[in-house]
Amino acid sequence: LHCARSQVRPENGFDPAAARVLSFLNDKAGRHYRAVKTNLGFIAARLAEGHTEQQLKAIVTRKVAKWQGDPKMDEYLRPATLFNRPNCEQYRGELP
Repeated sequence: LHCARSQVRPENGFDPAAARVLSFLNDKAGRHYRAVKTNLGFIAARLAEGHTEQQLKAIVTRKVAKWQGDPKMDEYLRPATLFNRPNCEQYRGELP
């Protein structure tokens, strides 16, 4: 089954990498998060702290593999959970 890659366009002022990470999350988790301040702010803040786009995408990949389909955890595949400061640091530490 071929999935069309969703394209999100960021609000003015956000790093385009933040929008790419959000698009990646949407594609991998089957979500439809919009590129608005509420969602992009978490990602942009982590990028500004030195996390790379690739690291954030790796976190998405790891958590989707672990949580998707789990009735208790699936709802947490969202920007506010994955990319808030304490969680993101913890999830980055879990990367190989």
